[in-house]
Formats: sequence, C-alpha cells, structure tokens
Amino acid sequence: MPGKLNKSDDEFFDESISFFLEKGKQLQLTDPDIVDEYNDHSILKLIAIEYWVGFFAPIAHRQLKEKYGYQVVYIDTMAGSGVTMTKRAGDYFCGSCPGALISAERSNFPFDKVIGVEIDNEKSRTLQNRLKRLSQSTVYQIYSEDIDEVSQQIADELQKMSVSYIVVDPHAIKGLSWKALKPLLECKGDIMFTWFEDKIWRVRAAALSNGISAKADAARLTELLGNEDWREAKSSHNLTDIFIRRVLNETKKCAVQSLDIEDKEKIHYKMILFVGRCRNAQLLADQWKTNMEKRLGSDQGIHIAHILDRKTGRTSDLRDYGLKD
Repeated sequence: MPGKLNKSDDEFFDESISFFLEKGKQLQLTDPDIVDEYNDHSILKLIAIEYWVGFFAPIAHRQLKEKYGYQVVYIDTMAGSGVTMTKRAGDYFCGSCPGALISAERSNFPFDKVIGVEIDNEKSRTLQNRLKRLSQSTVYQIYSEDIDEVSQQIADELQKMSVSYIVVDPHAIKGLSWKALKPLLECKGDIMFTWFEDKIWRVRAAALSNGISAKADAARLTELLGNEDWREAKSSHNLTDIFIRRVLNETKKCAVQSLDIEDKEKIHYKMILFVGRCRNAQLLADQWKTNMEKRLGSDQGIHIAHILDRKTGRTSDLRDYGLKD
C-alpha cells in the first residue's frame, strides 16, 4: 500500500496520489472514453479502501492460504470501469478494483481472484480488459448484472475454501438491499461500505412524508435495516447504528470501525469496515481507523489539490473543487 506512517502528510499524499494517478493514466488508454466521474475527494475513499488491503492480504495469506490452501479474493460489487476522471481536466485515477489488485501485488500478497460487478455492459467489458493489463496470473470474473441478481451466486462460489475482502461502494442508498448484502456478509473475510448518512436520512424524511414515493422509501428502509426502528431515529447516526447492529447480530462479522470523510459539499460520509472472525479483529479495525485519521485529520483536500496541480503544471482556485469556502 502506498504511504507509511513515518512519512509526513505531504509525502504520504504525494506517494498515494502518484500511485493512483500513474495507474489511472495507464489504464485510461484502454477504451479512453469509458470512465467514471468523481471529484478530488474520491482519492480519500480510495486510500481508505486500499489501506485495508495492507492489513487483510498478509493475514489471509499467512493464516489461510499458506496453511490450508484457501484462495484470497477481492470483490467489488459496484466496480465501474476501473478508471475515475475528476472534474479537473486531465486527471485520471485508477478505481478501487485495479487499485486493490495492484496494492496486494506490490505487498507480495496478491489476490488469487478478482470479482467485479458492474451492470453497465461497456464498463464491465472495459474493466475486464483493464484488469488483464495489470496481471495475467490473477483470475478475473466480471458480472454485467445488478448485484441483487448475482450476490448469492458469488457467495456460493466463495464457500469453496475462499477468504474475501468485499467493497460495497453504492450511490447513496441505490444498490443497497439486505437481500443483496446478506449472502456477501456471510462470506469468510471482511467487507467495507461507503455509507452516506445524510442521503439515507433524506430517504427517511421522504418515507415519513406524504409524497408519492413514501411507501416505497419506507419499504426500502425496513428491508435494509431489518425493522421499523428507523421511524423513531433522532439523527442520521441512529440509522447507521441500526445497520451496524444488524450486521453484527445477523452475520459472521465480529468487529466494526468507521471513518468519516468529507466530500466537496462539506457533507460527511462514512467508510464502515466489518471484520470477520480472526485473532485481534477489533484491534486491527481500530488500527486501520487510527492510521487513516492520522492522515485525514490534516487539511487533506488542500494537500490533494496542490499535489495534483504540481504534477500537472496547473494552478487552481481551490473553491472550484469544493476545497475552500
């Protein structure tokens, strides 16, 4: 994983951004017009996802692959095209799926298999082509379907001597359903969610209104959270707590930690990490959070904007990217 704790914040972000920027530009050359669009702060989410690779991959290899012959698998349930383009013209980052693959290989604990789910046919085809450029030794399986339709199939495959790191990175509540998540949460290994508290809170407000979508929104929240306690929630944090309790009570995950990330509109969303049953699971999750907060506690947005401009020879008004008021 790019960056170590003994590096300064500037060095950490410089190395991390170089990693994602360099690979993104290389991968973008495959089907140049097919990319995903995000803002500069997406790099923080990528760093949080890839940083856990440095915890997960060595343990999975040493404790399960080397001792018992398990295969080590990475799953991205909303994988995109493998390349994200920022609003800053000319900046391309590799996505979480190729980023995780590269990070694991750089640490000498590579994934045996990568599974991607991307409903858009063009993006799923491009993702497979881009991943093949990175490694010929890894097995790739890309589903061009909705995660609701294939999660049980993926989970069934992962019961065969596999340990997995799963990333669920939806757009707000779209793509989040307990039907899709439960089979994946039952798999041996760890899972990380991008969790948009404020947007889910808005769904609750709509569900309690007299709007035309109220009944559907209420049904979605009840299905995801497992009961109607969301109706009595006093804050968006309460909804998050309901979800976390359900995961810990009803699945094989035994430890949890979350990290706040601020987007360009000054709205916080969370990266929620659930760790499967292993020695020191909670301690490892806590260490991931502590290490990440050490970096993200600085004025990370300005670091990212300045580093990008230095690398591309541009100057910028940080307000253009939501990094200053």
